[in-house]
Amino acid sequence: MRHDVPLYIVAIVCFALAGYLQCTYPEQFAYIITLTVLGVIFLGAGYSMKPKPIVIKTKEQPQVSETREAEAAPKIESETKVAVTEEKAAFELTHVKGIGPKRAEQLKRIGIQSPEDLANKSSEELAEKLKVSAKIAEKWIKAAKKLLEKD
Repeated sequence: MRHDVPLYIVAIVCFALAGYLQCTYPEQFAYIITLTVLGVIFLGAGYSMKPKPIVIKTKEQPQVSETREAEAAPKIESETKVAVTEEKAAFELTHVKGIGPKRAEQLKRIGIQSPEDLANKSSEELAEKLKVSAKIAEKWIKAAKKLLEKD
């Protein structure tokens, strides 16, 4: 769930109340300033919780005519920003039986971005990094492999 939207709403309410007090009770200067400052604080907090895009590296072939030079041309690496949020990346891992949103975030922090990555890990390595038993890690790996077989 995105946590920035409720903070934006609270900021708007603070600004609206400050505007109302300014129009109706201009002598309440301290309240107007306080509500305006609170609105700015909530606005900044909302902006800081905005989901960040994930950068995915892809390999592209240069587009040149079909000659011997084109066949021998090396692949060029470039960075492509894809509008995939952290929540979306974690959502794919939550399809694996036994993995919820919090565990998916932990897996993402250690470099496992998808069920494919999870299926290719060893249970001992995974158990050591996440500080869980190897038996549980093995269950997750088997569930990821089963999920990949369905697709």
